[in-house]
Amino acid sequence: MMRNSLLPILLIALQMPLCCTGFAFQLPKIQMPWEGVTTSTSSSTTNKKSPIKSNDKVVIFGATGGVGQLVTKKLSARDGKNYQLTIAARDAARAKETLDNDNIDVVELNLVGDNKATDAELQAAIEGATGVVVSVGTTAFPTKRWDGGNNPKAIDMEAVTRIANAASNVESVRRMVLLTSVGVSRTNQMPFLILNLFGVLDAKRAGEDAVKSAAGEAGFSYSIVRPGRLVGGPYTNLDLANLFKIEGGAENGVDVAGGDVLLGDCKRDACAEAVVQCLENKSCVDLEFSLVSNEDTALTNDGWSSAFTSM
Repeated sequence: MMRNSLLPILLIALQMPLCCTGFAFQLPKIQMPWEGVTTSTSSSTTNKKSPIKSNDKVVIFGATGGVGQLVTKKLSARDGKNYQLTIAARDAARAKETLDNDNIDVVELNLVGDNKATDAELQAAIEGATGVVVSVGTTAFPTKRWDGGNNPKAIDMEAVTRIANAASNVESVRRMVLLTSVGVSRTNQMPFLILNLFGVLDAKRAGEDAVKSAAGEAGFSYSIVRPGRLVGGPYTNLDLANLFKIEGGAENGVDVAGGDVLLGDCKRDACAEAVVQCLENKSCVDLEFSLVSNEDTALTNDGWSSAFTSM
């Protein structure tokens, strides 16, 4: 009886690796199902793409432009958030006067021309930030705003690419939002064929590609916001909307669609809210969408979540 009961044990032992210590057998390490299992409910990828939170640092490039001003004001006015805002501006004194907020840090950085900021200076401005907003641009056609090299290629492609690359080297960055335009994928169609005569839409599309590439490499979330023709104050562009002070209606309702499919006007205030939602809303992860205004009431936070989720 004893010999029969030892047989299964001997069979198991013969399958075990022989230990180097004499003729003793060493039981192999058996990993139990509950061992080595992480109890965390969120992966590092999720954490890297999560929304900004209270007291986070947000860096805004182009904060003195129409949409940039409104983004800055909305972020600074968010109840209980106390975001630490840093503005990267070509003229620090003008930025402080325009924004009129002593709680905002202003870093003087030139993105174009002979005195443009180095890559190290761009990265230093972004260091410690979880959110980065890029709302830079120039006129589609040659104007005085092109002076000093501030043309579409220099600002919408080259400068945006450098900002994106700098952000990819900052570990803390979780969200990056780039403001471009409808039409970047429809340059062979009217009216974008005319708008792109000097390459502004091509340059913006190249900037978009750079942001998506940097996000893919670094692991943070990107959002590409493509508004229609910007209307409503503050007026900073030399265009018909400025000349005739086109307000775009009393409401802040918007139509939102993934990709580049919409056509129409977009209120600057509605566009700025879209940018802020891209930073704060957990449903906005790695999205590119177009945006135009309508006569409906403004979307609630839940409404924005539904819009993002549907893309």
